[in-house]
Amino acid sequence: MSSTPASDEVLNPRATLDELEDGVLLLDGDRRVVRVNRIFQSLLSLPDNRDLTGADAMALIRTHLAPLIADQGAAGRLIAAIRERKIISGLECRIAPDRWVACSVRVPDSGAVLLLVSDITARKKSEENYRRLEQERNRYRELFELAPDGYFVCDPQGTILDVNRAGALLLAKDRQTLIGTAGTDHIVPGDRKACRDLVARFESGAPGPLREIEVRVQPATGEPVPVSLSATAIRDDRSGLTEIRWLARDITQRFQVDAEQERLLAENQSLAANLAAERDILRTVMEYTDVHLAYLDPHFRFVRVNTAYTEGSGHAKEELLGRNHFDLFPNPENQAIFERVRDTGEPFRIHAKPFAYVDQPERGTTYWDWSLVPVKDAKGGVLGLVLSLADVTERIRAEEELRIRNRRLAVLNAVIAASASGFTLDELLENTLDAALDNLGFDVGSIYMLEEGERMQAIIRCHREVSEFALMHNGRLNVRHWPYNRVFVAGQPWFVEGTEDAPGRDLDLLADFGVASLAFIPLAAESSVVGAFVLGSTAAPEIPQETRRVLEAIGREVGSGVLRGMLYSRLEAANREANLYLDILTHDIKNADNIANIYAELLGKTLAGEERDYLQKLRAGIRKSIEITANVATIRRIRESRTAFRPVDLDRVIREEIAHHPDTRIAYEEPRVTVLADDLLPELFTNLIANAAKHGGPDVKVTITVEDAGEDGLVLVTVADTGPGVPDEAKQAIFSRFEQGKGRESGQGLGLSICRMLAARYGGRIWVEDRVAGRPEEGAAFVFTLREAGDNGEAPEEGG
Repeated sequence: MSSTPASDEVLNPRATLDELEDGVLLLDGDRRVVRVNRIFQSLLSLPDNRDLTGADAMALIRTHLAPLIADQGAAGRLIAAIRERKIISGLECRIAPDRWVACSVRVPDSGAVLLLVSDITARKKSEENYRRLEQERNRYRELFELAPDGYFVCDPQGTILDVNRAGALLLAKDRQTLIGTAGTDHIVPGDRKACRDLVARFESGAPGPLREIEVRVQPATGEPVPVSLSATAIRDDRSGLTEIRWLARDITQRFQVDAEQERLLAENQSLAANLAAERDILRTVMEYTDVHLAYLDPHFRFVRVNTAYTEGSGHAKEELLGRNHFDLFPNPENQAIFERVRDTGEPFRIHAKPFAYVDQPERGTTYWDWSLVPVKDAKGGVLGLVLSLADVTERIRAEEELRIRNRRLAVLNAVIAASASGFTLDELLENTLDAALDNLGFDVGSIYMLEEGERMQAIIRCHREVSEFALMHNGRLNVRHWPYNRVFVAGQPWFVEGTEDAPGRDLDLLADFGVASLAFIPLAAESSVVGAFVLGSTAAPEIPQETRRVLEAIGREVGSGVLRGMLYSRLEAANREANLYLDILTHDIKNADNIANIYAELLGKTLAGEERDYLQKLRAGIRKSIEITANVATIRRIRESRTAFRPVDLDRVIREEIAHHPDTRIAYEEPRVTVLADDLLPELFTNLIANAAKHGGPDVKVTITVEDAGEDGLVLVTVADTGPGVPDEAKQAIFSRFEQGKGRESGQGLGLSICRMLAARYGGRIWVEDRVAGRPEEGAAFVFTLREAGDNGEAPEEGG
C-alpha cells in the first residue's frame, strides 16, 4: 500500500491522485465528495468521466462499495468509521471470489475524511500458497520421520546436516547430537574407504544416484550394525555438489538383495534426485525400502503407494490409486481398525497379523507386521493415513519350523531323562514308555524284548493301556516271520496306518492290537536289535511325519539306555556275588580267629620260657587278623550305609571310647557339643587312640581336645600323642591305604584310611600336625572337623 496523503495534499490536482496505486476518496465535513481518483472509480465500476464532486459520499459507499464486500460485518465497520470519523488501518475485505482489498480511514485536521482502498489480492494469494506449501512440507516431514530406514543429509565434506528418527535409532544417539558430526565417524574404520570412494565419484561429476554399498556402522552402544548405503547427489544450477543424501538400511537379517530389487532401487533413486528437497526425502524413503508403504486419504482411497506395496498387492499402481482400500481388500476387522485410527488420531501397530488375499487364494495365509499412523494438520485433524507393511511370512514359517524342532527336542529330552532315571532295565523301560506316551499323543504302548538264546521270540516286557485281548494274542511275537522280521531282524521302523486305502493285512493287525494306527520302533544296543518300542493310537488313523522322526530318534536313544540297563543289571549281579564271597570270607576268618584265640588262651596256662614267647607272638598275629577283619567290616559299613545323620553327643562318644582303652593315659576336657553323625563315629576315636597306643608304646600320653573351628557350624577335634611323631614328608601319605609314615611300625594302614573316609563322610576333613610346632619327633596331633548340629536338632542328608 502507498503512503497516506497528508492533509495538505487534499487540494492537489486530480492528476496527482490518479497517479497513486491506491483508490482515494476524500470527503468534506458534510460527508460530500471532494476528490476521487481513477483507481477508486475503477474499483466501484464507475465511468472514468463521471464527476462525483459534491455527491453524497455515504450513499456512494453504501450503494457501490459496501455491496462488493463479502463480509457484511466488515462493511458495517467501514461505514461506521467514515460516518463517525474514526481511524481504521488495513481492514481486509474480500470484494470478489478471488480479489481482496485493504481499506483505511484517515481523519485530517481540516475535519475531512479520507478513504484509501488498496488491492492486496496478490499478497493474499501469496499467503495462501505459503500456507498450503507449509502444510504439505509438514506432511512430508512427518512421513520422513516415520520412515523405517535411516536417512542422512550431509554436506560435500560429509558433515551431517539432518537425520531422521530411524537414522538416530540406528546409531543409538540423539538426533541433535548427530547433527554437525562427521558421517564417517560413525562407520567402522575398515569400511570408511568405500564411503570416501563413493563421495569421490560424486565430486568427479558422477550423475548418481549411486546404488548400495555394504558397510558397518558403530552405534553408541553395542556391536557394529551392517547397513546398506545408497546415495544421491544434489547439485546447484552450475552442477556444483551441494548435498549428499544417504539412505541407510539395516541388513542384519538380510545381506543380499536380488537383482530386481537393485534395479528398482536405482530407478527410484534416479527419480528421487530430480524432486524438490522435501519431496525427494519422502520419495527416497518410500521407494528405497522393502517395507510396503501407502498413503491414503481419510476415506481410505489410495493417494500414493511405493513399488514394494504395488508388487506385494498383486495390482498395478494404476489399479490402486484413487480406489478405496477395502473395495480391493475387503476385511471388516481391518476396516474397523482404520476407522478407529482416523476417528481417534491414535496410531495402531501389530505384529505378524495373518491375512489372506480373497482374489489370490493361491498365496495362502500370509503374515504381516504393519502400522497405521495418522498424518495430522496444525489443528490435529487427520489429513490421511500412512500404512506401513512388512511381509514376515517366511519368518513366521521359520519360527513354526523351529517350534516343531524344539518340541521334537523337548520330547526327546523327556524320554532320555526318563530312561536315565531308571537304575534297572525294567525301571528304564517303564519310565521310557510313560514319557513317550505322555509326550507324543499315543494312548497305547508296550515294549518287547528279545528272549535270550536263539532270539526267535519277542516277549512283552512292559505295557500301558493294552487290552487283555491284545496281550493274549500279541504277548509273544515270532520275530523271524513277516511282518515282525523287518523290525527285529532288519532293524527298520514300521508304521501301520488305518487309512481308507490301507491293505487288509494292515487293518487286521491293527484290529489285533485294538488301535487305529501303530508304530514299531526297533531298539538297538551295540549294533544289534534287542527289542522294539510299540506305540498305538486308538483315535488317529495316521502318524505324522514329524512324529515318525521323533520316534526314530527315541528308538536310537532308548537302545543306548537299554544297553546301559543291561550292563547295570550285570553289574548288580556281580556286586551281589562279590558281597556273598566277602560275607563268607569275613565270617569264616572271624570264626577261625576266635577258635585260634581260644586255644592260645588255653596254651598260655601250660607254657613257659621260650615257648611262651612264641605263644605271645602267635596271639599278636591273631589280634592283627581280628583287627584287619574288623577294619574291612568297618569300610564295608561306610560304603553301604545310607543312614541319615542325627545329633550325637560328642562328649558321650569320647568318654565311652576312653573307657575301652584303660591301659592308655588319656587327658580330655569336657565341652558339651552335639555333632551330626551316626553309629560309625566311635570308629574315628577307636582308630586314632589305638594308633597312638600302638606306635607310642606303654608310656605314651594321649590328649583329646574339642574347640570351635572358626567356621560356621564346624568343631575342631584334636587327638595328640607323645609318640615318635610323623615326618613332614609322610604327613600327606599317611592317610592313604597300605602306606605308613617313617618311624611307625609296619602294618596294614587301614585304620587311618578309615579315619579319612569317616571325616569326609561327616562333611569334614582330617590332617596331621606336629604336637609341638616344628618338632615332629615330640609327637603327632591328628586333627579333624565335624559339623555341629543346629539348634533345631535337624540333620542334613548324608554326605561323603
